[in-house]
Amino acid sequence: MEYKPWMESIKANDMPNDDLKFIAEKAGIRSALALIFCTPGLTVSIPKNAFKTLKEKYILNHYDGTKYSINNLAIECDITQRHVYKIIERSLQAKERVHKDSSI
Repeated sequence: MEYKPWMESIKANDMPNDDLKFIAEKAGIRSALALIFCTPGLTVSIPKNAFKTLKEKYILNHYDGTKYSINNLAIECDITQRHVYKIIERSLQAKERVHKDSSI
């Protein structure tokens, strides 16, 4: 989307609906305009945990077995230490199931 001079005066209150007004206020006018001009007519759903799977992969790739890494990963991923432990635990259980199934 090319930003044009006439768009400089657009404010959040000028948005055509409350959803776009909210986006303009939280993410900026340019973000709202990009949605308007690049995705007209689409209904967009924004998941609450959009990057859950990516965070889990990141945690599993960066966990080094130490409590220190648990603390770092919790802070980096904005989740609790307990949640980091659960992600690691689920991964280990899944690996055990695969190993058990393949040895049968």
